[in-house]
Parts: sequence; C-alpha cells; structure tokens
Amino acid sequence: MNVLKKAIHRVYPPKHLAFYLQRTVLNPQRRQSIAGFFASRLPKPANQAVSQEEERGVQALETDGFAMLPQLITPGQIADVMEYLKDKECYDRWKPQFGRFQVDQAPPQCHVAPYIDSVIVAAPHLLEIANHPSVLAIVQKVLGCKPTISNLGLWWSLTGHSKPEEAENYHRDVDEWHFIKLFVYLTDVTENSGPHKFMRGSHRKPKLLPIRRYQDDEVHGVFGKGNEMVFTGKAGTCFLENTFGFHKGQLPISENRLVFQAQYSLHPIGIYSYEPSPQLEKNAQLDRYINRLYSKA
Repeated sequence: MNVLKKAIHRVYPPKHLAFYLQRTVLNPQRRQSIAGFFASRLPKPANQAVSQEEERGVQALETDGFAMLPQLITPGQIADVMEYLKDKECYDRWKPQFGRFQVDQAPPQCHVAPYIDSVIVAAPHLLEIANHPSVLAIVQKVLGCKPTISNLGLWWSLTGHSKPEEAENYHRDVDEWHFIKLFVYLTDVTENSGPHKFMRGSHRKPKLLPIRRYQDDEVHGVFGKGNEMVFTGKAGTCFLENTFGFHKGQLPISENRLVFQAQYSLHPIGIYSYEPSPQLEKNAQLDRYINRLYSKA
C-alpha cells in the first residue's frame, strides 16, 4: 500500500489529488454537504453581520445562482485601469505558441486574451474591488467561512470568429468544493460584445453533470431557454455567480469585451501555482488571510 501511495503522489501531488478528487463528486447536494464540513473548520470573519441588501444578494446566489451588485468601480477608475493596460501584454492560454502580445496585435486565431497575474495584482483599483466589504460579506455568508481569493482574471474576449471555443461553450466550473466568482465589466457589453450567460438555478440541479463543454440546445433542453440569463450592461456592471451552474462567455460579434474576475473559495485551487506579489505588502487594508495567495505580507 505504501508503494501505491508513493506512486499516486508522484503522479498527483497531494494538492493535485484533492483537486481531482472533488471533481469526482458532482451531485450538487453532496458537494454542498462536503463543503459545509470543510467550511466549519476554516476561519470565520470577525463580523458576520450583513445588511438587508447584502442578505438579498446571499438569497439570490443560493436560489438563482447569481446576484447583481451595485456598481463597485467608477468611470474614472475604469479609465485608470485602461490607461495602465496600454503597454501590458496578453497571452492565449489555449495556444501558448503565440507567446505574449498587445491586445490590438492578437493573432487572428486568438479568441480570449488574458493578462498574467502580476499584471492584474499591480493594476489600479482591481484588488480593492475584489476586497469590497459588501462583496466579502455576501461571499463569506454563502461559503460559511472567511473566503480565500483563489484566482484573479482579467481578459479580453475578441471578435473575428465564426465558431465558439472552450469557455465560449456552456460548461460547469469544478474548481473546488464551493466557490463564488465576481465579474466586473470594464467595457460596455451588448449582445454584440460577448455577454456572459448563465442558466438560472442550474447550480442546484443534478443534471448534465459530466465535465465537458455543452451545446446550447443541450442546456436549453434540460434547464429551459427561459432560464438563460444574459448579462449586458455599461462598463462597471458587477455581479456574483456560482459558476458550478452552467455558464459561458458568448462569442463576440462586433465588439471586444474586457472583464475582471475574482474567485472566492474555501481553499486554494489545487492545480494552480501562486506567486505572491510584493505589490500587496504596501496595502495594509487588505485582509492577509483572504489575500494570502497573492500577498507576501
């Protein structure tokens, strides 16, 4: 048995093994039960009180799987982010052979162009938004413990393609036992610029559980097209979502989309490599536990 355990650990280090193990339990109720067990053993926030508006967000997340938020970022702050990104390079996570490039010089084959973590962490305002008190109040109430910011994303969805790829198709995220994601639009998003779509209530239903990409008609046929939520809005539109529910970024038609995302979970994501940034050492306002994966403080 020891030989077998050593062999398993060579293939799957313990944190990787935990990641792949949770992906074998796909029934939503079972996942919720196991998540509750882990959450009960994790740190709790000093103040667990929520406002009436935040409680409505909690209820919406639990019932519908998403919750709209008031605008957390001002037009001036968005302008700061856009100015900061002017000389920053993107990459294509699915086609690493393209290397790094400016977004306006993205290869024609590139559908989605994200920025690396160090660029995101150093960007103005984004981490403060990820740590907004109302966001944290809602998330920690849903998770049942102090959250861990376990992923940060900032990416362009690009036009010029006839068929969707990867996350432009419906899918469930299966990153951890329980997690919530914050989405913040940094450009205006219309039907033509690849709006985020989500199937209301699908996070609670034990249907279409195999981990793969799904066609629209498969998802509509099970959950009902009337439950498809289409998130359009001006730059600054914000919402929280349980992305174990079915979702996708619609293929843009004529306008590129820039979105910021923060993920809150019980634990670090087992297959991710985190490189804490000295940028966060200077910000004493950020909770060290919540931000520990990105901060050297």
